[in-house]
Amino acid sequence: MAYFEDLSAYSYTDVDTIEMDWGWLQLRPGYDRINVGWLDASRAFEQGPTPTWFAGALLDIIVVPRINTMRGYHRCQFCPARSDGSMLSVGHASGAILLGHTEIRVPAGPGRMFAAPSLIWHYVTAHSYRPPTEFIEAVGRYDHGWASEPSPWIPPTAERITFD
Repeated sequence: MAYFEDLSAYSYTDVDTIEMDWGWLQLRPGYDRINVGWLDASRAFEQGPTPTWFAGALLDIIVVPRINTMRGYHRCQFCPARSDGSMLSVGHASGAILLGHTEIRVPAGPGRMFAAPSLIWHYVTAHSYRPPTEFIEAVGRYDHGWASEPSPWIPPTAERITFD
Protein backbone atom coordinates (compact mmCIF):
# COMPACT_ATOMS: atom_id res chain seq x y z
CA MET A 1 0.00 0.00 0.00
CA ALA A 2 1.13 3.55 -0.57
CA TYR A 3 2.46 5.47 2.43
CA PHE A 4 1.24 8.99 3.07
CA GLU A 5 2.06 11.03 6.14
CA ASP A 6 -0.89 11.74 8.41
CA LEU A 7 -2.55 15.10 7.69
CA SER A 8 -0.75 15.51 4.34
CA ALA A 9 -2.66 16.27 1.14
CA TYR A 10 -4.23 13.19 -0.44
CA SER A 11 -2.85 12.43 -3.90
CA TYR A 12 -3.53 8.72 -4.50
CA THR A 13 -6.10 9.43 -7.23
CA ASP A 14 -7.71 12.65 -8.45
CA VAL A 15 -11.16 11.05 -8.89
CA ASP A 16 -13.29 9.48 -6.17
CA THR A 17 -15.68 6.66 -7.07
CA ILE A 18 -18.51 6.16 -4.58
CA GLU A 19 -20.74 3.09 -4.60
CA MET A 20 -24.40 4.15 -4.45
CA ASP A 21 -27.57 2.03 -4.30
CA TRP A 22 -28.16 2.61 -8.02
CA GLY A 23 -24.57 2.29 -9.34
CA TRP A 24 -21.35 4.26 -9.12
CA LEU A 25 -20.78 7.98 -8.78
CA GLN A 26 -17.46 9.39 -10.01
CA LEU A 27 -16.38 12.89 -9.10
CA ARG A 28 -13.45 15.22 -8.93
CA PRO A 29 -13.80 16.41 -5.35
CA GLY A 30 -14.21 20.11 -4.80
CA TYR A 31 -12.85 19.72 -1.29
CA ASP A 32 -9.37 19.10 0.10
CA ARG A 33 -8.71 15.46 0.97
CA ILE A 34 -6.43 14.88 3.97
CA ASN A 35 -4.55 11.59 4.50
CA VAL A 36 -4.92 9.52 7.65
CA GLY A 37 -3.86 5.93 8.27
CA TRP A 38 -1.79 5.20 5.16
CA LEU A 39 0.83 3.25 7.13
CA ASP A 40 3.95 1.43 5.99
CA ALA A 41 6.12 -1.06 7.88
CA SER A 42 9.24 1.02 7.19
CA ARG A 43 7.82 4.09 9.00
CA ALA A 44 7.04 4.69 12.66
CA PHE A 45 3.49 5.71 13.50
CA GLU A 46 1.68 7.18 16.49
CA GLN A 47 0.45 4.54 18.93
CA GLY A 48 -1.84 4.83 21.90
CA PRO A 49 -5.37 4.34 23.12
CA THR A 50 -8.44 5.59 21.31
CA PRO A 51 -11.87 6.21 22.86
CA THR A 52 -13.90 3.06 23.55
CA TRP A 53 -16.53 4.02 20.95
CA PHE A 54 -14.01 4.73 18.20
CA ALA A 55 -13.37 1.27 16.66
CA GLY A 56 -17.09 0.53 16.33
CA ALA A 57 -17.85 3.93 14.82
CA LEU A 58 -14.95 3.53 12.39
CA LEU A 59 -16.18 0.11 11.29
CA ASP A 60 -19.67 1.53 10.65
CA ILE A 61 -18.05 4.11 8.33
CA ILE A 62 -16.12 1.40 6.46
CA VAL A 63 -19.33 -0.52 5.75
CA VAL A 64 -20.95 2.20 3.58
CA PRO A 65 -20.41 4.01 1.36
CA ARG A 66 -17.59 2.13 -0.32
CA ILE A 67 -15.09 4.54 -1.87
CA ASN A 68 -12.51 3.75 -4.58
CA THR A 69 -13.03 -0.01 -4.55
CA MET A 70 -9.99 -1.67 -6.10
CA ARG A 71 -9.74 -4.92 -8.01
CA GLY A 72 -6.78 -6.05 -5.92
CA TYR A 73 -6.25 -5.66 -2.22
CA HIS A 74 -3.58 -4.64 0.25
CA ARG A 75 -2.34 -6.80 3.07
CA CYS A 76 -1.26 -5.57 6.46
CA GLN A 77 2.52 -5.14 6.36
CA PHE A 78 2.75 -5.53 10.13
CA CYS A 79 1.18 -9.01 10.26
CA PRO A 80 2.66 -12.26 8.95
CA ALA A 81 1.37 -13.19 5.50
CA ARG A 82 -1.81 -15.27 5.61
CA SER A 83 -1.05 -18.79 4.43
CA ASP A 84 -4.21 -18.94 2.29
CA GLY A 85 -3.59 -15.50 0.75
CA SER A 86 -7.00 -14.27 1.88
CA MET A 87 -8.00 -10.72 2.73
CA LEU A 88 -8.48 -9.52 6.29
CA SER A 89 -12.11 -9.53 7.30
CA VAL A 90 -14.05 -8.46 10.37
CA GLY A 91 -17.54 -9.29 11.57
CA HIS A 92 -20.21 -6.59 11.50
CA ALA A 93 -23.98 -6.59 12.01
CA SER A 94 -24.34 -6.30 8.21
CA GLY A 95 -22.07 -9.33 7.61
CA ALA A 96 -18.36 -9.94 7.10
CA ILE A 97 -16.46 -6.82 6.00
CA LEU A 98 -13.35 -7.23 3.85
CA LEU A 99 -10.52 -4.80 4.55
CA GLY A 100 -7.78 -3.61 2.25
CA HIS A 101 -9.55 -2.84 -1.03
CA THR A 102 -11.56 0.31 -0.31
CA GLU A 103 -11.14 3.74 1.22
CA ILE A 104 -13.27 5.85 3.52
CA ARG A 105 -14.08 9.56 3.62
CA VAL A 106 -14.84 11.42 6.83
CA PRO A 107 -15.92 15.07 6.64
CA ALA A 108 -13.43 17.20 8.59
CA GLY A 109 -15.18 20.55 8.24
CA PRO A 110 -16.12 22.94 5.45
CA GLY A 111 -14.09 22.09 2.35
CA ARG A 112 -12.02 19.34 4.04
CA MET A 113 -12.46 15.56 4.02
CA PHE A 114 -10.24 12.92 5.62
CA ALA A 115 -9.22 10.05 3.31
CA ALA A 116 -8.14 6.72 4.79
CA PRO A 117 -7.72 3.10 3.67
CA SER A 118 -10.21 0.60 5.07
CA LEU A 119 -7.27 -1.14 6.78
CA ILE A 120 -7.25 1.75 9.26
CA TRP A 121 -9.67 -0.24 11.45
CA HIS A 122 -7.19 -3.13 11.63
CA TYR A 123 -4.31 -0.76 12.35
CA VAL A 124 -6.25 0.76 15.26
CA THR A 125 -7.48 -2.53 16.75
CA ALA A 126 -4.50 -4.83 16.09
CA HIS A 127 -1.51 -2.48 16.11
CA SER A 128 -2.62 0.32 18.48
CA TYR A 129 -2.40 2.98 15.77
CA ARG A 130 -3.69 6.27 17.13
CA PRO A 131 -4.95 8.53 14.36
CA PRO A 132 -4.66 12.30 14.81
CA THR A 133 -7.11 13.77 17.31
CA GLU A 134 -8.82 15.76 14.54
CA PHE A 135 -9.69 12.52 12.77
CA ILE A 136 -10.98 10.84 15.94
CA GLU A 137 -13.21 13.85 16.61
CA ALA A 138 -14.47 13.84 13.01
CA VAL A 139 -15.39 10.14 13.28
CA GLY A 140 -17.39 11.04 16.39
CA ARG A 141 -19.35 13.65 14.39
CA TYR A 142 -19.69 11.51 11.25
CA ASP A 143 -22.84 12.07 9.19
CA HIS A 144 -23.68 9.08 6.99
CA GLY A 145 -25.71 11.42 4.78
CA TRP A 146 -22.67 13.16 3.29
CA ALA A 147 -22.70 10.77 0.31
CA SER A 148 -26.42 11.11 -0.36
CA GLU A 149 -27.79 13.42 -2.99
CA PRO A 150 -28.22 16.31 -2.86
CA SER A 151 -25.16 17.00 -0.73
CA PRO A 152 -22.66 19.85 -0.57
CA TRP A 153 -19.94 17.19 -0.96
CA ILE A 154 -21.20 15.89 -4.33
CA PRO A 155 -21.06 18.34 -7.25
CA PRO A 156 -23.85 18.33 -9.85
CA THR A 157 -21.19 17.52 -12.48
CA ALA A 158 -20.44 14.13 -10.89
CA GLU A 159 -20.59 11.33 -13.46
CA ARG A 160 -23.23 8.67 -12.79
CA ILE A 161 -22.45 5.13 -13.91
CA THR A 162 -25.44 2.80 -13.64
CA PHE A 163 -25.43 -0.98 -13.59
CA ASP A 164 -26.80 -2.64 -16.72
